[in-house]
Amino acid sequence: MTTAKTHICEWRHPPDELITKHEQLDLWRLSLDDAPCQPDCLDAAETMRLNKFKFDLGRQQYCRAHTSMRAILSRYLDCDAKNIRIRISPGGKPRIDHDSPSLYFNLSHTENTALLAVRTGYEVGVDVEMSRDMANIDRLAKRTLRENEIVLLEQSGWDNNLFFEFWTHMEARQKCLGRGVFGDAARENEVESRSLTLEGNQFAAIAWPAGAAPKIVNFYRS
Repeated sequence: MTTAKTHICEWRHPPDELITKHEQLDLWRLSLDDAPCQPDCLDAAETMRLNKFKFDLGRQQYCRAHTSMRAILSRYLDCDAKNIRIRISPGGKPRIDHDSPSLYFNLSHTENTALLAVRTGYEVGVDVEMSRDMANIDRLAKRTLRENEIVLLEQSGWDNNLFFEFWTHMEARQKCLGRGVFGDAARENEVESRSLTLEGNQFAAIAWPAGAAPKIVNFYRS
């Protein structure tokens, strides 16, 4: 019911040495069930966010996702994970404040799965969601999605799976541009997005600036 292009994800183990190129994008899939939780490697902003979780499950998932993210980024930056400086842009997007300012990343996680996108030279956005029953998705869709997507959702009877497919594209686009989901909507000439194949009830999408599609996409699992 959607014409969005799709990346078929064939996950493999990463090489010992990670090399980034402008035409390359690395996408990591992280299993949070097996990931370590190391609060000591998080910075002050991450620790503050961690302490705001009311329930232990959410706290553990956040800690594991960010611990893994830092471990992976440290391999690109050749530094200790806890020494990576991350600043938050005015739009809320995390960016590396380091000697390699052209390395961009974006993280998303849901339940026991996280996706981390890493690229040199171009911004990137990624989102992963677990499909679930939601009330009033028509109101949320009309606030955030594109007109053609709303039409398709209306025709589907407001199907939850289709909603989350469109939602992940929208959020990946907004994250690529450093905007919140209720910020100025990304225009079609600003950013491109692709679906990612995941099993079960998980939906995911990745986005980059218009005209900056990577020639090579590596799918790594950790």
